[in-house]
Amino acid sequence: MQHIAWPLVRFIPADDAAFESFQPGGRYQIKLRLFGMIPFGTQWIVTSLHEAKGTQWPKRLRDDGYSAIISKWDHWITVAPDKDGGTRYSDEVEVSAGALTPFIWAFAQIFYWHRQRRWRGLAKSLAARRVIAAEMAAYRSAVEAGDDDLVWHHLERVHIVSQPYLGPHLASHGAMLAIAMRRHEWSEVLGQLVRIILAPLGAVTGRPPEGNTGRSNVSAFARIPIPEDLRFAVDRHDDRGRS
Repeated sequence: MQHIAWPLVRFIPADDAAFESFQPGGRYQIKLRLFGMIPFGTQWIVTSLHEAKGTQWPKRLRDDGYSAIISKWDHWITVAPDKDGGTRYSDEVEVSAGALTPFIWAFAQIFYWHRQRRWRGLAKSLAARRVIAAEMAAYRSAVEAGDDDLVWHHLERVHIVSQPYLGPHLASHGAMLAIAMRRHEWSEVLGQLVRIILAPLGAVTGRPPEGNTGRSNVSAFARIPIPEDLRFAVDRHDDRGRS
């Protein structure tokens, strides 16, 4: 909840231990901070879980919350499998705040649009990290087998997927640097050192060169078509959330 609301809203529990025992069926009072700093009153989160019987879908979580300003913040989250193998997630909320209702409604529209955007980003990052882990395992197997061509193949695939995430991105260049030094490929060593310096720039701008393999035989800024299997593995999350 904290992650998908950030940086638009920050939640501070009135009881420091409240979030440690967070579960359906509980009541939790929280302080709201717009943009993490601006006080926006307090809110009660009143949760309940509504599951279909057995293994049936959908699963639904309700927050029938309220505050001194907002008499009703009735929020339903619905989750179900998607026919294409992903997850269908939706937010539905009914708000009531007297004369302030139009303004609270407008805030809810922005807030849930932001939440769903953050959910999609989180889903994509988790998928990407699974691909990275699989490719790193294949890279280590190739090292043990002494197959240098396969070593570079898997490291390039790690780099393609890891570019948006600074830690794994730097780790891919670190592995490439180690391989280049072991093979005494000094031009590759120099290229990797340059790319290690440039990697934070891509993280700051949020615009890394899509599909770039990270090797010194291609420009550090070149965009290259992403292999279809990698694109499918990372993008198969459901990005059609609605509010």
